[in-house]
Amino acid sequence: MDKIKTNRDITTDIKLLIPDAALRRRMSHIVKTAVATAVECLDGVDTISSLDAIITATGWGCLEDSERFLRNFIVNNEKLLNPTPFIQSTFNTVGSQIALLKHNHCYNVTFVNRSHSFEDALLDAMMHIADGASNRILLGAFDEQTPSQHRIMERMGLFRNIQDGAGVVFTLITAQKSERSIARVTAIDFPNHGLTESECMKYASSDNAILLYNVFSRYGLFPIASAFCFAEAIDLIRQCKQEVIVYNEYLGATPTIVRLQCIG
Repeated sequence: MDKIKTNRDITTDIKLLIPDAALRRRMSHIVKTAVATAVECLDGVDTISSLDAIITATGWGCLEDSERFLRNFIVNNEKLLNPTPFIQSTFNTVGSQIALLKHNHCYNVTFVNRSHSFEDALLDAMMHIADGASNRILLGAFDEQTPSQHRIMERMGLFRNIQDGAGVVFTLITAQKSERSIARVTAIDFPNHGLTESECMKYASSDNAILLYNVFSRYGLFPIASAFCFAEAIDLIRQCKQEVIVYNEYLGATPTIVRLQCIG
């Protein structure tokens, strides 16, 4: 991992990150935020041309555009529908919009598998690196909340003891070590049952490893919260130079565990 950015890290004017005004106007809030975060992670639009793969992950997709299309569908009695919200509502919109900025026709795929989405995308990136299929991979995850979706989840009692959440994370993964390299993923697993903290620590290869266990109390309840924990792990490695274990178990689903180590 050479660099990682979240939507909370964006400091550059979005007009500079996405120069095409017409393209920018057509983007929904989540698409615009995700593309801007990706460009910020890459230090500029021009770097997109050098990517061998763009891999994204989402649990919910572009909810705002999906709701807008369905609302128009009902209000207009299924007539004279604007196709833009439907086109922009597909799960792979973010990955395709990033590629369109520099017309990059590289491997471009989106993983949608609830709380496993980010880990599945990460595993795919690791396999590409291991097989020598790609040298530079942009890996990202995004999810958004809408008022109607929040109300539904609230009625289900999911936000009684924890807040909601949403956001975007992007990281640049390279096959070769460089001066900017921070961490590397050394293990990823999908246990068939939940793990205690002590069981998670069995995945560590050193006694001083740091465990990030309670993902949702830190970042809110949403499918790709583990991607934010992954970003926190990289920051910890940058500061402490220690191994970090990230454990993710979303609403009783099959958990995931990722081990990251410092690149010395």
